[in-house]
Amino acid sequence: MASNQIALVKLAVNVVASASVWKVVNDVIRNNVAIETTADAVKVWTGSLVIGSMVADQAQKHVNYQLDRGLVWLENRKDENRGADVSDVPVN
Repeated sequence: MASNQIALVKLAVNVVASASVWKVVNDVIRNNVAIETTADAVKVWTGSLVIGSMVADQAQKHVNYQLDRGLVWLENRKDENRGADVSDVPVN
């Protein structure tokens, strides 16, 4: 797979993962914190933004790691298939 295609796939997956993680974190915080004042609202918004960003960064690292592992596996399978000769295939 070309490097620009890999970069595009990683970008798309990272955007979806980041948005999803941020949404979940934001919903959990908002559903479990009582907001009584404007100051509380600002604190909850700021906290959810920071925590969501931190979790999204880790999600991106994990997704990129898994994609890289998958690409290495795929390249290894391609190399194995290229090296295989018809005479090397066992016949039952």
